[in-house]
Formats: sequence, structure tokens, C-alpha cells
Amino acid sequence: MPKSTAAALAAIFLLAAATPSRAEETLLLLARHAEKQDDSANPDLTARGLARAEALADIALDLNVAAVYSTDFCRTAQTAQPTASRLGMPIVVQALSGATDSLEHCTPAISSPALFLDSKLADVADLLSWILEQHAGKAVLIVGHSNTVPKMLERLGVGVFQIADDEYDRLFMVTLDAKYGARVVEQSYGEVYGDPAGGSSSGVERLPIVDRAIAFHGGEAYRRSTARLTISSLSGSFDLEVTRRGSEFSYLVADRVDGVERTTLVTNDRTERRIGGEMRTLDPESEQRARDFVFARVYFPFLPYGLNDPDVFKQDQGLERWDDRELQRVKVTFAPGSSSDAADDYAFWFDPATGRLEQYAYSFGHGTSSAGLRFRRLSDYRRVGELLFADATNDGVSGSGDFSVDVIDQAWVESLAQPVSEVLLTNIEVESLGSD
Repeated sequence: MPKSTAAALAAIFLLAAATPSRAEETLLLLARHAEKQDDSANPDLTARGLARAEALADIALDLNVAAVYSTDFCRTAQTAQPTASRLGMPIVVQALSGATDSLEHCTPAISSPALFLDSKLADVADLLSWILEQHAGKAVLIVGHSNTVPKMLERLGVGVFQIADDEYDRLFMVTLDAKYGARVVEQSYGEVYGDPAGGSSSGVERLPIVDRAIAFHGGEAYRRSTARLTISSLSGSFDLEVTRRGSEFSYLVADRVDGVERTTLVTNDRTERRIGGEMRTLDPESEQRARDFVFARVYFPFLPYGLNDPDVFKQDQGLERWDDRELQRVKVTFAPGSSSDAADDYAFWFDPATGRLEQYAYSFGHGTSSAGLRFRRLSDYRRVGELLFADATNDGVSGSGDFSVDVIDQAWVESLAQPVSEVLLTNIEVESLGSD
């Protein structure tokens, strides 16, 4: 588009926005762009990405969006295009690339007028100040990137988020008003990612609330650290040394059996057990039991990091009220045969604003005389290094048969669950191993 035309349109836009509405709430829809064709400097969207952009427009229209913003890349402008086109609006473009012709060769072409903002508004803080001033009391769509959207969310004070390179369905709806400040609700837009079995309703591999929880609890810091701690519960006391270097892991669990020290080491490719310092030979069955033993000890103190493992499927069950607050509930199931406990199911309740894990429940022992349900409420949160840890109260029921977390709500806990134990974490040390 010629610069003179863009300048004229910009002047008209600024005049129209000079007296913004002062309604009580302002709504910012922050979306990461949809699927791009490749990793070149300025790729177009794929066919799947273009379809996702149409789904974003459906949401934006329902929320009466009054302005549409994008960065000056084909992938972001094409994501914003259906919304702008359907509403008969221009796309207000934040200049990041420095290329004056960055949108002229997009395929499909950007058909809506593009109003380029002053280059001084390339900073996240300046852009947000501009938008909030120009569109107070209105709903605004802002399409950005995996790095710019989290920066805006952090600047708005609603939490720390991470968006993976292969995630293109992240939409954050931030409401701002004088009484309550800033609050965020996250959802997917378009086709849900990781839907197993070609669209089964049994669960998905990725959920925004789980990604947010992992980021809040430590995120990438967990994947490049060694953590040492003691976990004590009804089943005993165990010393853990948990090391992660990206996908490589080394888990060491030490306890005592009949007064003799036992250590069990599990890594990506080996399992070792020593009793009294002496190496033991493990047959395949014993090796599997040893690995299950270690994973069970490591799993709970390091929640929610394991919830994005490949064999874990999740269902977002929406908001559920507990006492005087609403928590976002997620049900978790496991791929059959992925472990000896794959028949267990779990429920997790997260703070919807921060992603902090507040409580969880799980079933065990299906079809046996020692089956049951456990419900754990977290407390005494503390951050050691960059990782968040917490103790827990452990309530539940036991008996014969099959149990499912589906029965658990606040009334069930208050009327049926009985105290079982406390789960305490002590002697916590965290050593950062630097970047991968």
C-alpha cells in the first residue's frame, strides 16, 4: 500500500479514536498467529492456519471487537484478516520488521487497509498504553507471536506464560477494569491441538491451562536443573535427586528397607538398584517394578511438569467452585499400557488466573481389594530456585472395586473423604544446570 494512502487512513483512524468510550471494562484478545508455512523470515499461513484464522474471527465477532491489531508479518496479518474483513475494519499494524513492504507480497493478499503505527510504538509497554488509551471500554483483538504475547500478558500483570513453537491455538482474553484490575481467561481457538485418535473425546495432549501451570511452577527451569529433597508420607520417607537436561533425565530414589539403605536409579536407558551398596540383578519384571517405584515417588512432588508427557491425555472440565473461589478442573487419563498404573485417572484443579496447582485427586488399584481414591490439597507453597514446591494434606477412601475421580467434588470430600496422611517436602535444594 502507498505510504500516502496509509497516512491518510491513519489520520482518519486517529480522529475517530480521539474520544474513546469510557465503559467499565476493556477486553483485550491476545492471540498467537495461526500455523505458518515454514521458518523463513516472513512466511504465509498454511491452509490449516487460514482456517484457524476464520475460527478466531467467529470469536472476535461474538465479543464485538472494535479494533484489530497485528504485527507487520504475513502470518499475523493473515490471522487478523478474517476478523477485520468481516467487520469492515482496517488492520492496525505495529511495525516490528522494519520492512516497509512487509505485507505487500502475502499470499493470500491482505485485503483490509493496513494502518501502520508510529515506529516508536514497537515496544510492548508503549503499544499497550496506546491501545488502552484509544480503546478504553471496548474489545480489541491483538495478533502477535510466541514471544510478544507472553510479554504483553506479563506487562498486564496477569501471569507468566510460555507458548511453544508448535502451538498456534493460544488465545488469552484479558479483562481490565478499575474495580478488579486485570484478569485473564485462556482458551484455544480453532481446531484443538493434539486430539488423539482423529478427534476422540477422551482427551487432548495439550491444554492451555496445563501449559500455563507448568510455566508458573518453573517451566523450562525444571528441564535444566537438579533438585534434591526428602518426601515423607504414609508410605515412608524417601530422598530424591531429580536431574533433567531437556528430554534426558536421571532419577535417584534412596530409602531404607529393614534398616538397610536401598537406592534405585532410573535414566532414559537404564535402571539400577543397590541394597546396602551392593548392585542387584534385575529381571525384566523386577526392572519394571523398580521403574514404576521411582516414577511414583518423583511424580507427585514435581507436579504439574509430567502432565505434558506423550502418554497423558487431558480433558478441560471447566470452572468448578470450591469454597469461595472458582478453580479450573482438568481430568487426566493415560494411554493403555504406558505403565502398570495406566488404568488410574486423575483430576487437577488450577487457579485459572495464575495456573498454580491448588489440589488434585487420583484413583488406584482398580478391580482389587485395595482400590481407592485420594484427594490432596496443596499448602505451604515455596519457591526454591525457580521451582515451586508445596506440601499436601492427603484424604480419601479405600475399598474393593473400581473408583473414579469423576465422583469427587467439594461435597464428596466433606462428607466421605477421611484423613489419610500428610505429604511433606523437606531439605529442598535446586541447582540450575544452565541453558540447554
